[in-house]
Amino acid sequence: MNLVSLSCLCFATITVLLYFVMPQKIRWLVLLAANVFFYITYGPAYIVFLILCAAISWIFAIILEKNISASAQKLKGVETKEEKDLLRKQGIKQKKLLCAVAVILLLAPWIVIKYGRFIMENVSAFLSTFSISMERPERTLILPLGMSFYVFHAIGYVVDVYRGKYPAEKNFFKYFTFVSFFPHITEGPFSRYNELGKEIFEEHHFSYDRLSEGCARILWGAYKKVAIADILAGYINTTLGNYEDYGFILICFAVVLYSFRIYADFSGYMDMMCGFCHILGIELSENFKQPFMAKTVDEYWRRWHITLGKWFRDYVFYPVSMSKTGTKLSKWARGKWGAKTGKLIAGHLALFFVWTATGLWHGANWTFLVWGYLNFIVILSTTQLEETYKGIKAKLHINSDSFIWKAFCVFRTFILISIFRFFSLSSNMGTALATIGHAFSNFRIKEVNHVLFFFKNISGEYVLLRDVGIIVLIIVDVLCESGKWETVKKKCPAPIRAMLYAAMLLILIIAAPGSDVSEGFMYADF
Repeated sequence: MNLVSLSCLCFATITVLLYFVMPQKIRWLVLLAANVFFYITYGPAYIVFLILCAAISWIFAIILEKNISASAQKLKGVETKEEKDLLRKQGIKQKKLLCAVAVILLLAPWIVIKYGRFIMENVSAFLSTFSISMERPERTLILPLGMSFYVFHAIGYVVDVYRGKYPAEKNFFKYFTFVSFFPHITEGPFSRYNELGKEIFEEHHFSYDRLSEGCARILWGAYKKVAIADILAGYINTTLGNYEDYGFILICFAVVLYSFRIYADFSGYMDMMCGFCHILGIELSENFKQPFMAKTVDEYWRRWHITLGKWFRDYVFYPVSMSKTGTKLSKWARGKWGAKTGKLIAGHLALFFVWTATGLWHGANWTFLVWGYLNFIVILSTTQLEETYKGIKAKLHINSDSFIWKAFCVFRTFILISIFRFFSLSSNMGTALATIGHAFSNFRIKEVNHVLFFFKNISGEYVLLRDVGIIVLIIVDVLCESGKWETVKKKCPAPIRAMLYAAMLLILIIAAPGSDVSEGFMYADF
């Protein structure tokens, strides 16, 4: 089901109507039915993986909770400290084993489907260096819709129950409603059961204010998707797909536009889903906070895909940095390089794992790994050389609070992030390196005088729509960053707001034929 379509609009409208018509106690069943219907429209067979994932995580969470309760009961009946310590160790081992088995069972199908071909190809290439031949897989398995999201939701739930953060849900259908919740199943956000689960099952009353606010946000999200992201897709695909025909200026222009495209696409989706949920009274976690206003790469990733970063922080970074291996490494580094480096080394190791996982999560390709490691290297060097940077700025008398310096940092970060995308948007390492090599060896300065050549197959109104769309997007982000956006919205007279909404609808109608809506949302592929 295309999310920017009349069929999806009808589906959302019917869901909202049924939700508020039904009695409070069974409204969650409307969401459950909507989730199942939404998912099977993309392929009925793949819902088997979703049900299996939900069942495994639900069963193991209940077993874990019973195991924790049984261990606590045993401890009450023991008096000596030695016996208590022994029972605690046994209980922890059992808990860890159960949690590990659950995580492995949840990850295994996802790894086989998403990374099986990538693993086999690299094993085959490695063995070939020793003159050992191995047949490479000819077919790529199709990843079920949202699998990269619902598997992580399920893992987070099991680990949270293991940590005693909240009790396991005893009603499978309620838990399945959370895992399969269609607004977050295809592109996130990554939700926690103790947060979104409460929202789903709480009582919500219809509100006209929520309806108008939600519809306005849905319209804004659709505008970003159709009038910005989808129009940019044609320009970017044409240029980077035929990079030999272009020079440095137009290739780099395409990569910069790609940054705007993926932001408009992904945040547009989030606006639509957050707006829909807001109408119901359910608040999804925000996934963006003006990422292009970030002054460092580290800050950028705290503003972009926020819930994925938090997921990796809680379930990868902390477990690795606070593990026995991490502790031993820190102790060794303190003796070798001093207290400061020793304190940071476990975090650096964990950060390496986080960016390896982040790269691979985005795609089974070396280009995504390289993209991840480039981010890792910049973030690591920024942290490690922080005092050096301060010294250089002091010598040059640079005021960190000045507007010029902040603007420079924002621009520098945006350029770095865009450069990294040479890898993440390429199909393989050869293409990425060839594109970079061609761009930097063919400057073609004259291209700057006829940038519209870049859009020779696109009519003038779509170029105008693109430019206006990007400018509006930047203005809204600047107002949000300064904290003035809500004030502007409140002070804007109702007739002007109505005219703006009508203009956006008109632009959507005009832009739709020239956009590539058929591609769907980009992050659904991850």
